[in-house]
Amino acid sequence: MKRLLALFVPIVVIAVAAGCGGGDDMVDPDPPASEGPPDLSGTYNLVSLTGVISRGATVGPPIAVGTFMLSQNPSQGDTATGTMSLDGTFTNPLTGEVTAIMDSGTFTVRMDGSWGQTGRAGPASGTYTLAGNVLTVMVTEPAAAVSTTVWQRQ
Repeated sequence: MKRLLALFVPIVVIAVAAGCGGGDDMVDPDPPASEGPPDLSGTYNLVSLTGVISRGATVGPPIAVGTFMLSQNPSQGDTATGTMSLDGTFTNPLTGEVTAIMDSGTFTVRMDGSWGQTGRAGPASGTYTLAGNVLTVMVTEPAAAVSTTVWQRQ
């Protein structure tokens, strides 16, 4: 029995030591992958518009109405791209003149909140925020397109 115990104890010690690992041979796990920007895909209705077209006034339906459709690709690190389509109208409350606001093209969003778009109306850049189903896009360049639009996802 003592001989069996003498053989068994070193095997248990070796097994325990092997299970603990040496620490030196351990490889740190990879850091978690960046989640990327939020998925903005969807169809949005215009809540409000403040911009050059409204002479700085904040307006919404029925003066300004529109639909904004976004289809976003999977993110690549901290950046995501996609396609966009905008269809809306602005009615001048003084003259009744209706101006169509239409564009389609691509957009780029980043984790830092930056927004870029390229469409038939030309390139524009600024920032965006998404709070629940409310998307706010603040265009800061070019000067002719400076605006803040608030959209509600359907």
